[in-house]
Amino acid sequence: SSCKARFRSARLGFGRQDSASLGKARLRLAGRARLGPARPGPAPAVPGAAPDLALHEAVPPFSRPPRRSLAPDRGTPNPVVRRGGGERRPAPCAEQQWQKARQPSRSHFSPRLTAPWPPGMATPQITESIVTVQGQTLFYRQAEPAQAVPKLTVLLLHGIRFSSETWLQVGTLATLAENGYRAVAIDLPGLGRSKDAVAPAPVGQPAPAAFLKAVSEALCLSPAVVISPSLSGMYSLPFLLEHSQLLKAYVPVAPICTEKFTAEQYAQIKTPTLIVYGDQDVELGQTSLNNLQHLPEHQVLMLQGAGHPCYLDKPNEWHRGLLAFLQQLK
Repeated sequence: SSCKARFRSARLGFGRQDSASLGKARLRLAGRARLGPARPGPAPAVPGAAPDLALHEAVPPFSRPPRRSLAPDRGTPNPVVRRGGGERRPAPCAEQQWQKARQPSRSHFSPRLTAPWPPGMATPQITESIVTVQGQTLFYRQAEPAQAVPKLTVLLLHGIRFSSETWLQVGTLATLAENGYRAVAIDLPGLGRSKDAVAPAPVGQPAPAAFLKAVSEALCLSPAVVISPSLSGMYSLPFLLEHSQLLKAYVPVAPICTEKFTAEQYAQIKTPTLIVYGDQDVELGQTSLNNLQHLPEHQVLMLQGAGHPCYLDKPNEWHRGLLAFLQQLK
């Protein structure tokens, strides 16, 4: 009987403790309801998700480490990291990261394709202006060496979807100026920031050679190296065939209108020529190559893995090939 009494009292004691605990829990819940919802803790890892995804969800935004700068820091040693499998490889230094970021994007319509100019290097002087040619107002950009007399002048034209801004974004203007050349890129009539200007000929038909001759005279370009992609062939080819003495060299990049002229006409031109095209451009690239190879003083630069605007797909190869060609000119 004494054992039963002790057991009964123990049960009653536990019942009183449970009731008290339940009451305290109810009071805490009521207090939280008055104070508002509690701040949620870290989100649990998603089953089956990658480890870095779970970590990303668990770390609050304000506690994430700041993003490292891409500016080159030659004084910092190159650290070594260990990858999966125990292999040790050098981690990319800041300068390598900066160089990677400076490479243009593959997109043809990216708002900015180049990184800021590195500190300590003389920035090329790039200016914007307008010029009146045959009663039409044309917009142009110009880049010149910062502290040197230009070796040559390069006139850059463009395709139907592009403008002089393309050469600014892909880095060709700065690259030419950095290597001692004066680079002038115009917006052709009806395109870019020359939209109010009227083209001297319909698209796809050779324009009068007098147009580029007037551009050359207005901007004091002669003799100039003319870079002519795609649509601009309707302007550059008549200029080449009628005023070859005003060209220092010719760089056609899969231009149109090459079939408008004969092999005999091409054979009479002695202007040094660099024919550029992408191996993925099976239409204009191959057609222009077949026609322009009748120019006696020609070289060929084929960019592997590049399409019609090959200078956008392979900008580094484009710049290397162009500079190598320009260095050959006397």
